[in-house]
Amino acid sequence: MSSLDQHVIASPFVKGRQHQLKFQLILSEASQLFNWQGSRATTLADIAGTMNLTKTCLYYYVRNKEDLVHKCYVASCDMWLRRAVEANAQKGSGLDKIIFMIGGHLQQYAATVRDESPHFALLTEVSSLNDECRQDIVKRWSEIFVLCQSMVEEGIEQGVIADLDPSVVALAIFSIIQWFPVWMNRKHAANASSVMASVLSLVTNGLASEPHEFEDIDFPAIGEIDADSFNREIQNHNKREAFYRVGSAHFNQKGYKGTSLDEIASSLDVTKGAFYYHIKNKEELLYQCFNRTLDLEGGLLSEAGEVGKAGLKKVELSLRYLFHIQFSDQGPLIRYRALPSLGQDHRKRVLKATKENSDKLGAYIRQGLIDGTVRNIDPEITQNMLSGAVEASPELADWLPDLRGRDLSSDYFYLFINGLSRKSRSYVK
Repeated sequence: MSSLDQHVIASPFVKGRQHQLKFQLILSEASQLFNWQGSRATTLADIAGTMNLTKTCLYYYVRNKEDLVHKCYVASCDMWLRRAVEANAQKGSGLDKIIFMIGGHLQQYAATVRDESPHFALLTEVSSLNDECRQDIVKRWSEIFVLCQSMVEEGIEQGVIADLDPSVVALAIFSIIQWFPVWMNRKHAANASSVMASVLSLVTNGLASEPHEFEDIDFPAIGEIDADSFNREIQNHNKREAFYRVGSAHFNQKGYKGTSLDEIASSLDVTKGAFYYHIKNKEELLYQCFNRTLDLEGGLLSEAGEVGKAGLKKVELSLRYLFHIQFSDQGPLIRYRALPSLGQDHRKRVLKATKENSDKLGAYIRQGLIDGTVRNIDPEITQNMLSGAVEASPELADWLPDLRGRDLSSDYFYLFINGLSRKSRSYVK
């Protein structure tokens, strides 16, 4: 074989290759903007401007903005599927394969933060797509989920993963991966090996260790003010609360774009005029849904701190309280994937309050490190992983239709609490 035969060089003069490279760059730039400010606030002109292109040039690659969002989501699903297929092809146990998949995603996103890899869109606004595109993404995601679930089932059969509902465990695993883009920054990306050690340590201990003993708990009641009160202020409070709860359900299921104020008013059997008497517009409703969620989360975290004594117990109660209210009559809580649909001022206020709540959880982890109930683990990284698990918990309803009335909080958070517990022993291959 000649030396020329040994070196195959992709020619930059091939038009098809140029087109594909430009298209991938457009998807990366668009995904970055969609992730940060949402598709509602992102225009094709914005995307073209970041690349020094004309808006007309983008129409050579996509029909419109919705087509671009869909193509970004397809690229994300393709990346997720490649990771899952690659992991499933590895030698070793089901747990080994899952660890490989999580590590691959972490490395991928760390490279993105370091500007060494393209951006991929978070699947936060699938519900806003038209029926055909939405069904396409759901089908693609189902294929990824089932493949991950099969790896969990393999690990359970081999005895290296706890005997839990595979769907619940798979969703807990995905909650870790999907939350990387939310909390990982340049500091983390520069120390990716250290971050990976903390993440994988929690997962391996959580799935394969001596089990943490979950006890039956009394969930705190979230009381409502008497709806029959003659006090007009109380009546108006209850009406606004109803709007926030119904609004949260619609935003979670349909996204900002797909949520109709007419449908919300109709579901409460009131006129649209009555809606505007209490809330001035749709963004204000979304903002108030976040405020309600943050108030409830803050109260439940404080309640967990008062009921629990040891640090680990406070963490467990916090997670299970938040999980419980999500599926209770007082739910749902608004999901943070709706955050990009808020304006900048509202978003900053929500992020500030979110950090305050998250720091409460972090304080319980640190208490556990001091009182010996939590093993030696990075509290900041763990705090971020737990927040992602809470955020993803409503997706259980998509995979378990008979969820209502069941308390799956111990199964869902098994990985995390067991991974934190000092009782856990390290996984030995």
